[in-house]
Amino acid sequence: MLASQIIISLCFVAVIILLFTNKLNRAIASLTAAVITYFVLVFLEGKEFDIIVDLLFGTPLDKFVNLHALILILGMMFIVQISDEAGLFQFLGVLAIKISKGKPIALMAILATLSVIFSALINNILTVMILIPLTITISRMLNIDPTPYIITEAIMVNIGGTFFSISSIPNILIVTASGISFNQFFINVGLFSLFMAVITIGFFIFLYRQELREPRKRMVDTLEEFNVWNFVPNRRLLYASMSSLVLLVVLLVSVNSDKLTPDIIALSIAMILTIFSTFNGLKPKEIMKKIDIELILYLLGIFVIAGGLEVVGVIDVIGNALSGLGSSNPVFQFILIIWIGAFLSALIDNIPITKVLLPVVAKMSTGSNYYYYALAFGANWGDNLTPLGDNVLVFNLAEQHNRPIKIKTFWKLGFATTIIQLILVSIYFTFFSSQTYLIGLILLISIIASLGIVFIFSKYGNDKTKSYLNKWVNKFRSLIIS
Repeated sequence: MLASQIIISLCFVAVIILLFTNKLNRAIASLTAAVITYFVLVFLEGKEFDIIVDLLFGTPLDKFVNLHALILILGMMFIVQISDEAGLFQFLGVLAIKISKGKPIALMAILATLSVIFSALINNILTVMILIPLTITISRMLNIDPTPYIITEAIMVNIGGTFFSISSIPNILIVTASGISFNQFFINVGLFSLFMAVITIGFFIFLYRQELREPRKRMVDTLEEFNVWNFVPNRRLLYASMSSLVLLVVLLVSVNSDKLTPDIIALSIAMILTIFSTFNGLKPKEIMKKIDIELILYLLGIFVIAGGLEVVGVIDVIGNALSGLGSSNPVFQFILIIWIGAFLSALIDNIPITKVLLPVVAKMSTGSNYYYYALAFGANWGDNLTPLGDNVLVFNLAEQHNRPIKIKTFWKLGFATTIIQLILVSIYFTFFSSQTYLIGLILLISIIASLGIVFIFSKYGNDKTKSYLNKWVNKFRSLIIS
């Protein structure tokens, strides 16, 4: 057993190192480690062939959790890909930017809000691929610096990733493993994420208010003349895609049945939309070519490795160690999961971290879903602690469009913002999860009010007060964004 634990643990670590260094394709790395895990379980642990089926898709005991997760991810991939081909997200993005009329603060708020909305409905990578080039194009039209907008968008997408149970793969893995409904997830995670999105957008506007300058009127007139329908190759498909996303959310909210699970709902809508799209100019083969098969294979490998760690007892060891920390204080354990999940996700891809921590959380939870909510916050928000992972794509896109972003600037801003977010969500768990709602509400309102007072007095106070506050605010700004 010890030899098996060591070998499978080394396989997991090897995959993480390969992901971190980008030395090998992630799907190849995880599948290779999965094959080694299978050999260990069969030849050292005496398991039968059917162990691989259990690891890949789950068992009747866990209600085939992995299979449900894969079906839900696949269904979302079809819906999102067809919506992207229809130009839905580009259309909404340009329409919203036109509404801002080039006013810098309005533009910042709208782009940040779009980042949250898009990442709540589609994956973070596609959100970045849509919004970053669009932002750079608009910045050239208005002759403004896109850097504040790009950095804000990059950081906001991870907040959107905690809005719904379908907003990110870690969320999908969490809700399928725990049985948490769409409504439960939104009430306990999504609403606080909405609150945090508002706070973070206000923070960025305050931080960058001196860098956000008004474009010339001629530039604004150019934006006004921009035709948003140029981004829509097929209006019928656009309306169908929009209707599909609305229907998906409505059904996930209203339907709660063992026979009509979220994954079946998503796949059913995906297939109807796919059939409709074939009669409106899209070829099924072209759609399937753009489905992220690499991600599916990567997940299958991770399922096997994480399952192997559980079979040989490594997960039990980790679970017992974490359970022993503050075992008499659940709130401390909630916060522990948030911060451990965040920092591990900052260094490692959040998908394998979520999959490995799920059985640990299940062991600690004793029936409380707050452990799973804590993991959702940590796994999603931790991405911005470092400029690694999905954020690398932001730098690549900016550089491809000749608008490079300083990694040092992003690192400081992302780290500072994420630490503030983690502190606030820790306060949320400290008070709200222990039912002392009034204390938690008063504390959060006090923090917001304090920030508001600083802003008001720095702008509208007497000269001495304004000078004093602006001095410290500018020191903070220069420390963060220099």
